[in-house]
Amino acid sequence: MHLTLNLPTPETSLKSMAGCDLWLKRDDLIHPIVSGNKWRKLVGFVEQLPPSATVLTFGGAHSNHLAAAATCLQTQGHQGIFIIRGDELNPKSSPALHHCQAAGMHLIFISRTSFRQLREQHWQPSTRQQQAWQLPQDYQLLAEGGSGPHNSQGCQALWQELEQAGRPDHLWLAAGTGGTARGLLRAMPHDCPTHITLVSAVKGSHREAAQTQALADDKQIKLTWIDETYFGGFAKTNAQLQQAQLAFEAATGILLDPVYNAKVWWHLSQQPRPQQGKIVWLHTGGFRPQLIPEKI
Repeated sequence: MHLTLNLPTPETSLKSMAGCDLWLKRDDLIHPIVSGNKWRKLVGFVEQLPPSATVLTFGGAHSNHLAAAATCLQTQGHQGIFIIRGDELNPKSSPALHHCQAAGMHLIFISRTSFRQLREQHWQPSTRQQQAWQLPQDYQLLAEGGSGPHNSQGCQALWQELEQAGRPDHLWLAAGTGGTARGLLRAMPHDCPTHITLVSAVKGSHREAAQTQALADDKQIKLTWIDETYFGGFAKTNAQLQQAQLAFEAATGILLDPVYNAKVWWHLSQQPRPQQGKIVWLHTGGFRPQLIPEKI
């Protein structure tokens, strides 16, 4: 089995509705499940896996990363042990978790406190956890969100596509762990004039923001990180955001996920003064079970 991918992805003009030179980079078209930044972040990891590997990774109930990782691992003949934040959850708690189980992944639900401790330990499980989760000695570790040095491969290809279409003066994208932004920053030339704006889907991601800002400073690239202080936090929404999402979808026919990309559009549309020059908004996709084909 293999994934059928739509690459490189096109850019769609939104100038008529945005009132500025805004383009949407349609990475949501890469694949129905492994779309957007999920493919960009996972490709370097999946391609270096040994045959029949067991991958340990992490996420929450609505994790696009887990859904994408499950599809990649299933199609390549690998096993997955997925550690889920929230011991009150089960495989039926969300479409994403149901998809992971259907793809053959083993889901383990732990408390939010234990999950937070894993994050602080850089996702390295304790000896007791390794035994309880029955991890083989040669398991492969994949951080929450798929972030890691392997992101460079997919993000390098993404930056090349952006340059070939005309280097943007401004680049907007959503952020969870910030892995895609850091991968792009590594791919961009030193002192690149492109200004990156990140719209965080997570409230209070201070460590991720600091890591990303430090890399931008090192590359002398201008970066703005917008914290999620408007809609209540991760996977939260309100009537204002829903209205903006529905209006965008009705005008363009392009679907947005409410967790990440709808929030980017809201911030873009709320600017008192549109930015000058070419603006590219990277559509990072999103898990949409209604778009999943019967056969992956």
